[in-house]
Amino acid sequence: MSNSIFYAKILLNLARTGWLLRGVPASIAETVAEHSFLSAYVCIEIGSGIQGVDIGKVVLYSLIHDLGEAFVGDITKPVGLRLGELKSRIEEDYVVKNIDNEMIKEFYKRYVSQSDFEAKLAKLCNYISTLLIGLDYKKLGYEVDEIVYNMYNEVEKLSKELNIREYVEKLLSKLITDVENITFKNG
Repeated sequence: MSNSIFYAKILLNLARTGWLLRGVPASIAETVAEHSFLSAYVCIEIGSGIQGVDIGKVVLYSLIHDLGEAFVGDITKPVGLRLGELKSRIEEDYVVKNIDNEMIKEFYKRYVSQSDFEAKLAKLCNYISTLLIGLDYKKLGYEVDEIVYNMYNEVEKLSKELNIREYVEKLLSKLITDVENITFKNG
């Protein structure tokens, strides 16, 4: 058995720190594996509507994009931004040194470097997944406005960069029925 399965199993129980820090109880907090699964599913939905996208590649990127967190934990976005490239390098180093599946290592490196359209699309789906879960927590009364606001802005920015903004907006309008009622304390 590949040791990557062992590390993937760690992600099944690793709650996403941003939710915990904003009061979402560990018992209902999204795990890193749940996040990766939803991200992959979002990639299938979006990727299947864009001509020329390698769906298998984008889904694989999504499934493994947070594999480094099995080694260093889920570091919040603000801390990750302050650490800059150091966070990515440390996670990539752990993945490369500890994962025995060469394909997973190669795809992980490509995702981190954002070297192709599919890697960028997987990142967009990651943001959309976080946005959707954040809106669920917001409806439950948790103080997640900052995350939702930041993810909404990242989705807008990256979908525009990838030239698929209208397509993404259409999908989100189907998924988020009360999009016009979203209010942010940060924005």
